[in-house]
Amino acid sequence: MSNQLDFFDANCYLGRPTRAVHQPVETAAELLAAMDRAGVQRALAWHVTQRDAHPADGNRLLDDAIGDDAATRLRGCWTILPPQTREVIDDGFFDRMKARGIAALRAFPDPHRYLLNRVTFGPFLDEVSHRCIPLLLSLGGDNRGWPAIYGLLEEYPALTLVLCDIGIWGADRYTWPLLERYPNVLVESSLLALEDGGMEAMAARYGAGRILFGTGFPERYAESAVLQLLHADLSEADKAGIASGNLEALLSRVQL
Repeated sequence: MSNQLDFFDANCYLGRPTRAVHQPVETAAELLAAMDRAGVQRALAWHVTQRDAHPADGNRLLDDAIGDDAATRLRGCWTILPPQTREVIDDGFFDRMKARGIAALRAFPDPHRYLLNRVTFGPFLDEVSHRCIPLLLSLGGDNRGWPAIYGLLEEYPALTLVLCDIGIWGADRYTWPLLERYPNVLVESSLLALEDGGMEAMAARYGAGRILFGTGFPERYAESAVLQLLHADLSEADKAGIASGNLEALLSRVQL
């Protein structure tokens, strides 16, 4: 598929998940081949083991998968657990992020059985906020997670938070209050794009700079996300920002 935009995917993973998806990819090479077919140049990727098994194992598998060869096109995203258990977060955590070229973090509080709040994460998320490290959260189309997100941002208002897989049909009623109140909240586009005019309405109200291109691959077709942005009723500058510029700017602010 050819296009004239540089696409930087904020939301995709490799590895074989425990639940069926249409086109799982087990290796970085397979992910890059799928990206080539869709016309996606770069990706901020994670490994499904980080969600479906143990984050520490998944983080290592991600590091091994990306390696030096794929690192020119793939940036890694680690998954966190409560610092009290020292399974993932311990002394030197941020130094290891820097050494491994990790650009962002993810959290899956429900499947990993913890509360994503100040009682659990205390000064750790203060430091994440200060270092401008993006934290990505997947709603998975489940509206039950929104109260926890509102609570998290009330406790960490400076946190750079990327909301992924937000669902459709009225998602603006959840996301727009957060975009209005918290300047470091952004929304990933893969499900936003399924609501007719949803991306354009959000861009008109809060600026295209609050939207990051994402595919949700392999749980969704990457090609559909590419085509939606190519044909969106947005200026070329806004499309370029959503496709890659906004994520590039976000990652350029990370301090490790």
